[in-house]
Amino acid sequence: MTYVADTHALIFFATTYIGRMSRRCARIFRRAEQERDRVHIPVICFFELAHLFERGRMQSRLGFEHWQALVAQFPGLTIAPLLWEDIREARGLGALIDHRLMAGTAIRLDAPLTTNDARIRRSGLLRTLR
Repeated sequence: MTYVADTHALIFFATTYIGRMSRRCARIFRRAEQERDRVHIPVICFFELAHLFERGRMQSRLGFEHWQALVAQFPGLTIAPLLWEDIREARGLGALIDHRLMAGTAIRLDAPLTTNDARIRRSGLLRTLR
């Protein structure tokens, strides 16, 4: 099965706070580590991550450059590039404000977005998993 992760899901996975995810999402990431599922990480997540570091809202023992390497070590996790189709889809998702590009990627890939963000889940604009 194919999924798309939001920035929080990436952070929880990479920092071993996987317990902050639902059991279902944690299982999806474990299955992706074993190449039994595929989790796409939108490249915009790395931009958001950089922004969190710059604003001091997040600290990590991993340097920013190492985050990409961490994802790359698991073939079941892929970095999804930002495509024109993502932007086209995002135009109609104004209610999601900052998360439109991740949501556009999930819509393009026809995959649920793994997210803890209740606003995204309640929007009904795309399939989500908590």
